[in-house]
Amino acid sequence: MNAPSNVPAVQREPTRMDVLKANLSKRADEFKLVLPAHITPEKFQRVVATAALQNPQLLECDRQSLLLASMKLAQDGLLPDGREAALVPFKVNVKNGPGPKDWGSKWQVQPMPMVYGLRKKILQSGDVLSIETGVVYLADLESGHFLYEVGMEPPIRYRPNLLLPIEDTTDDKIVAAYSIAKIKNEAGGQPYWSVEVMRRAEIDKVRQASQTGATGKTTREGKAIPPKGPWVDWFGEMARKTVLRRHAKVLPMSGDILETFERDIEAEREADHRAAESAAAFLSVEPREPVTLPTNEELAQREGVDLETGEVLERNPATGMTEVDEETARRLDANDGTLSEDNPTAAEGRADEDHGDQHDGSAGPTLDQATAYLKSAGTIIDLNKRFDEVKGHFAGDQLQVLTDDRDDFAAALKEGK
Repeated sequence: MNAPSNVPAVQREPTRMDVLKANLSKRADEFKLVLPAHITPEKFQRVVATAALQNPQLLECDRQSLLLASMKLAQDGLLPDGREAALVPFKVNVKNGPGPKDWGSKWQVQPMPMVYGLRKKILQSGDVLSIETGVVYLADLESGHFLYEVGMEPPIRYRPNLLLPIEDTTDDKIVAAYSIAKIKNEAGGQPYWSVEVMRRAEIDKVRQASQTGATGKTTREGKAIPPKGPWVDWFGEMARKTVLRRHAKVLPMSGDILETFERDIEAEREADHRAAESAAAFLSVEPREPVTLPTNEELAQREGVDLETGEVLERNPATGMTEVDEETARRLDANDGTLSEDNPTAAEGRADEDHGDQHDGSAGPTLDQATAYLKSAGTIIDLNKRFDEVKGHFAGDQLQVLTDDRDDFAAALKEGK
């Protein structure tokens, strides 16, 4: 019989995908509360994970924004599969310090319902029997393949030329977008048709309201700001969604469908607002505050030197401190760590041992041990204290998992669970 091995098992570092799946699993009950009956939390989680596999940039984004974007799509009953909706990463600029150049950037996630998803929501109302959207190319219009007339019963006829060369089907060749809906007759008669057509100029006007997608914008210095985002990457899709939104104003729809449209518009506005804030921050010039240099007396006290004689002050052999050092230490011990005019030394922060940093060379707790330690806390104050003790042992994804656990435990303590 083989002797038992004393070699400890090697723990595999969790990947970003492992962390995401763990975060989604912990929120399964929350997804279940908002998802429609035909979409299970397990299916929704799989689709989100698949979206992250297809677009690894999502795993680099702020995880909280990714989970929040997923929750918004769950509320709308849309799967982020690239057809009903999409999870779109975008970069925002954040300030990391007080100086005008202390800026960095981070990736966040925005939910984007697609035309198919909005169409699906409209059809779920039961009052709209069918709805189709599309774009019209210049070659089709010039050849008479697209016909739209305004009258008592405005008809629309479109026979797309399937043999158009690729150069005639580019975004700049789109001249219009249309939406056609067949609506149930509440009186019991024949269904009737509803049509909406938008010219390219009307679509471009909507685009120009976007901070990121607008064309022809410049900085205060006159430097051109190149457009970016969905209006650049998926112009045809955005044109179809724009005409669908306008058409939806005259279509019979339930309240939750209207909320979906409102959330979609609000999401775009939020992304544009963040982009505008970032641009304004980069363009703003903040004056630098004057730097006050220490006086000779302060330098002498700091170095433990007598200013008049230049002699080194005698140090206490027990503490290794000068009298000035000991006075500072006593002042630090007397305060409670709160920064104020009466307590300026609080800015120096806590000692390393209070942050949980180890100095004895021990291996430290595993992630499971640290999580169990946090979970056994009886109060939020005790929970935060324990978190400060153990967080120094972790970094990256493991620290994010530990932080999420701390937040979950704190919410449970607040609810008295």
